[in-house]
Amino acid sequence: MVEPLLENPKALTERIGEALGGAAVERPGLSGFLSSKSDRFLNQLFASRKITPRDAAEALEGRPGFVWLAEKADADELDAAGVGRLVVLKMHGMTALTAPPKELRLPEAEIAEVRSGGDLDDWFAVYSEVFGADPSGRDEWARIHHVLGPSGDGSLLLLLARVDDSPAATGAAFFQPGLVGLYCFTTLEGMRRRGLASALVHASHEAARARGIERAILQATGSGKPAYVRVGYREERSLSVLFSP
Repeated sequence: MVEPLLENPKALTERIGEALGGAAVERPGLSGFLSSKSDRFLNQLFASRKITPRDAAEALEGRPGFVWLAEKADADELDAAGVGRLVVLKMHGMTALTAPPKELRLPEAEIAEVRSGGDLDDWFAVYSEVFGADPSGRDEWARIHHVLGPSGDGSLLLLLARVDDSPAATGAAFFQPGLVGLYCFTTLEGMRRRGLASALVHASHEAARARGIERAILQATGSGKPAYVRVGYREERSLSVLFSP
């Protein structure tokens, strides 16, 4: 059984795999999809029991990606296994209610849903610059957006913040019955500390409330955790993930 805090990202990974014709991974204690040659976010595997770093590396088939672990791992295990490309990351599984905040300071920015091809170009430009995604990933995200976005089943919302008409920050929200998961929140370095991430989170919550969804979930890095605490998220537990850049 996969960690409950990872059920939403696991469901999103499956939908992305369907949209891109990704390769399903079904190994003992490990499942997920490999859907991209270059975009690590589109390659995610989930362990239901303890697996070795070597098993994780083999399952990724040399691609960048994430392997979410059922038990904690450390760098010593990777060194002993001789799989140097993998890095152990500590992530924070966090939850919040989507209720509107008592006070909301809106930044001097436009927060809008990605709908057109031009919107997607701008969204991907920010996403790829910060995460280092390959330019070819734009077509993959276009296919994902076509299947899961507003012209598809509407389960995935891509959000873009613009400052002075220039793309500055991104976010994504994946909707399931009773739950929304937040992903791909990033801001260009020169646009940080302007409240853009908070505004994108609140826009995601607003969209969730419109669907009758009261609970939100995300997985934050250590550096990103304080920003989510400020908008009402609390940590449920830490999660270990093997990351292949």
